[in-house]
Amino acid sequence: MSISISLTIINAVVLNNIYFNINYELSVANSDNIVDKFETFEYYQYLKKHDRYGEAHDISKFNQSDYQSLYNYIDREYIDFLKNKINQDRKRFHWWPGHYHHFMYTFNATEQSRLYFAYSNTKIYNATYETKEELFVVDYDREYYDYAGNWYINFTYVPIVADEPIIIPLNDTILVKMFVEYDYLYGNMGGEFYQITQFIALSSDLQIIFIYVPFTTMIVA
Repeated sequence: MSISISLTIINAVVLNNIYFNINYELSVANSDNIVDKFETFEYYQYLKKHDRYGEAHDISKFNQSDYQSLYNYIDREYIDFLKNKINQDRKRFHWWPGHYHHFMYTFNATEQSRLYFAYSNTKIYNATYETKEELFVVDYDREYYDYAGNWYINFTYVPIVADEPIIIPLNDTILVKMFVEYDYLYGNMGGEFYQITQFIALSSDLQIIFIYVPFTTMIVA
């Protein structure tokens, strides 16, 4: 078999490993409005990056030229950016058989009769389902990392409290969970992998109660 034929076969095999999956799991009324609103929401105007001491820091708007902005939040512009990366990669000729490049995006929205939310004026601690199953817990003791995540609390919908944490019930809410997993292996020595999860609790009239984006760790080889 000639070298050119072998490389053509390798390229055809590699193309099967360059793809993306996008899933919408929606069991709520007005689902199209919810998707559109929170895929186009201007998160950078509301979210703050919080360190383990409770200090808040501004985040930047998504910009594909700004490496640090790639992991601040999930929105439609970011998803389109990843889709374009995959589509451009599929146009290239690939000779290394181990090359793969893919991402998965899920937008999930469900009605919740009750959530429990633990917070203070400066920190988010956790959220749990009515069954007391954990939705998330904020890690303030992450070794080697100062940041605990990005979040926003709408104090129009929850009471302003002291610096000590309290737990309140959130009744008749809509819970939106957005998730991205990105996995890219290029050449025999390079690659990157990360996951971003985004939690949004909404009132019955679709007003934001809180947004939480856990700290994202990127693995680069």
